[in-house]
Amino acid sequence: MEKEKMTKKIKQIKAIALRDSKDKTVLVETKILKIDRLYKKRFFSNRKILVHTENEIKTGQTVLICETRPVSRRKAWKVVEAK
Repeated sequence: MEKEKMTKKIKQIKAIALRDSKDKTVLVETKILKIDRLYKKRFFSNRKILVHTENEIKTGQTVLICETRPVSRRKAWKVVEAK
């Protein structure tokens, strides 16, 4: 019997850069659409995440981030693509 390879799906999220004051770190905000279970009302949930980056990201720029191993205590995401 051959063992099937378990492929892990990598989380990727679009976000907007809020602050780029730190070196190699950007604060981004994600918006996730959630639906209430009982009343079926749709609402946005905002989440702020510290992200590791090697290149320059400007405030207000849209970025694509992915989950990675922890880089520091609060950083476990990195920038994949800046648009």
